[in-house]
Amino acid sequence: MSSAHGGEGASSMTRLGRILLVDDQAQNRDMLGRRLERRGYDVVLRESAVGIEEVILEEEIELVLLDWMMPERSGQDALVGIRTRYDAEHVPVIVVTALDDSDVVSTALEAGANDYVCKPIDLRVLTARVKAQLDRRQAVLALDAIRNDLERTVQERTQDLVKVNESLFAEIGEREAAEARAQSLARHDPLTGLANRRHFLEELERRLALVGEEEDAFALMYVDLDRFKPINDVHGHAIGDQLLQVIVTRLSGCIRDDSFAARLGGDEFAILLEDPQGREGVGSAARRILNELSAPILINGLKLTVGASIGVSLCPRDGRLAADLMQRGDAAMLRAKEERGAFKFFDSSIDEELKWKAALEAELRAAIPNGDIVPYFQPVVRLDTGALAGFEVLARWPHQQRGMIPPAHFIPVAEEAGLVDAMFWALLARACEKALAAPGDFMLAVNISPSQVRDQWFPEKVLRTLQETGFPAQRLEIEVTESAMIGDVQRAKTSLMSLKNQGVKIALDDFGTGYSSLFLLRELPIDKIKIDRSFVAAMATDREASTIVRALVGLGGALGLKVTAEGVEERGTAESLEAIGCEFAQGYLYGPAIAAPHYEPQALRKAV
Repeated sequence: MSSAHGGEGASSMTRLGRILLVDDQAQNRDMLGRRLERRGYDVVLRESAVGIEEVILEEEIELVLLDWMMPERSGQDALVGIRTRYDAEHVPVIVVTALDDSDVVSTALEAGANDYVCKPIDLRVLTARVKAQLDRRQAVLALDAIRNDLERTVQERTQDLVKVNESLFAEIGEREAAEARAQSLARHDPLTGLANRRHFLEELERRLALVGEEEDAFALMYVDLDRFKPINDVHGHAIGDQLLQVIVTRLSGCIRDDSFAARLGGDEFAILLEDPQGREGVGSAARRILNELSAPILINGLKLTVGASIGVSLCPRDGRLAADLMQRGDAAMLRAKEERGAFKFFDSSIDEELKWKAALEAELRAAIPNGDIVPYFQPVVRLDTGALAGFEVLARWPHQQRGMIPPAHFIPVAEEAGLVDAMFWALLARACEKALAAPGDFMLAVNISPSQVRDQWFPEKVLRTLQETGFPAQRLEIEVTESAMIGDVQRAKTSLMSLKNQGVKIALDDFGTGYSSLFLLRELPIDKIKIDRSFVAAMATDREASTIVRALVGLGGALGLKVTAEGVEERGTAESLEAIGCEFAQGYLYGPAIAAPHYEPQALRKAV
């Protein structure tokens, strides 16, 4: 180990890499240097960051461990100096800091650090990150060598075209390399370099074949990012791709060399953790991953925070088949997703929930074509007179054995099973028939799902249903949420405009809860906005909620849009809404959803 005054280390031929360790604390510097050397690294020590740019050149340094807080020259100033002369691919820098502060981390990454570790140093984490950076550097050097070799080969072939045999051998080599690359691409994710789903399943089957009678041979960790999709939708796929690459770097730095990580698709990852050392060992690994993935990530000046949820299944206690382990890991992840930023082990309660959902799905597949899912009608009234304006159609399942099954139970199951579309068309047809049989020319409002917004044939299907039932298009109101349209506003605009041209009204549901409301009001053919019940219910006790409702009502009036307040349950709330100019309201104050669109104007007027 080289000291601050120089010295001879072991031969570089037997070393894993040559590291420059800069730390003004002698005890920290010497102890960490010895530990790194014991693990096979050649370490050069310096107590000051002054002049380390020249040290990197003279000592042929491959990686720098740089203390952030130093008296003569700060780590930040030294990092700027390093990056002036050396790029991050050929001289990676890992910042060491005692300040576990997101601003310090962001400053270091923005200044050109490849990674960071916090004091007190976890040596396993440090060595994993050092190895990852040196492996990446080696790959860059190999790529440089390949590029140089290719350039030299081209020059030689240009200078001596008569050497046909050499040219032929080169072409054969290139073909073999291309085939090797094709094989690699077939088993790896091109964006992150991790194994893909196909490769992961092969590795999972290989490890399952080796499992004996041990209690926990390995753990399958199902990792799903918590806030990746909105970041990707708002900032674009280029930022999303860079974000995924940083996440994979962090994820890889959290696991041992004998573990196996893969990107299953989108923002879902899986890890096979060998010899997990029981639930405690898996829990420690999961917490380490969650901590790393929750730290801010700086990309193109954007400070992004993602986070993750993790589900865990253990082999062989949770199964010896790949399908079982993946299903149970996924189910545990969905349970963790309810809390966000958590990890959950698969257990019997999750198994019971899976069985319950499977049974409910089976019954639902029969109930929809049998007409067991029926429309209920919740009244929408005029606030000034209490007169009925229309009904919102809600799905209900009056089960013969179980009684009334709440929509919160069966609708998520229908969405996961892909049954929402079939259920919607059956409900729409029955609701139109019931509404035609009732007196009055009231409006009928129906909610549509995100998948229907993206269906190019959706307008045609709506109009065909109206034609078959005889229900006037002018009496139908389509309700769509803001979140359902993010990511493909143009298609939503085309679809909704087609309906509006036929007389169908368009309402923006749960207004105020999305993150692009004003943009959607400008872009889409909206006739009405529906203020989300969370704001309406809090009007009497929360001044901020009351201010938001007042602003939304004013916005609707200024844009010439009708406004409906959802979730009105108190007389005082109705009076406040009427006073600020809100036109329509719905909620339990006017009665619950009922099986037929029946109403009594006198009773409704008394209610308000």
